[in-house]
Amino acid sequence: MQESTWTGQNTLSEMLERIRATARVELVYGEERKVGDKTLIPIAAVAYTFGAGAGGGTAPASNGHDGGGEAPMGGGGGGGGGGAVRVQPVGVLEVDGDETRLVPILDWTRIITTGLTAFGVWMVFRTIFRRR
Repeated sequence: MQESTWTGQNTLSEMLERIRATARVELVYGEERKVGDKTLIPIAAVAYTFGAGAGGGTAPASNGHDGGGEAPMGGGGGGGGGGAVRVQPVGVLEVDGDETRLVPILDWTRIITTGLTAFGVWMVFRTIFRRR
């Protein structure tokens, strides 16, 4: 059996390279486009989340076994990792001759969720302070 050297640093570096290769605005929203005399360039916020872990061990296991069969052997090892990428549209940069402007993209889901949350908090406070 061939032994390989495994470190958390190797896993983390490999994971970062894979994420960098896949999390680009162009892959998600496409390249810039020319529409008439305007050039439209998509703009997005890219967020990375990742983690990795490793384990190891070479000490023999404790001798506190039940006496049946062989005593447990020492050894060990293991590791794992994972990550996620979130690409969220921010807007479109519109270049028109000598004028450039940013056309924002509104996230209606976030706006509505924030409004409903604020309404819920207001209802809770209203109920608490009305009873006193």
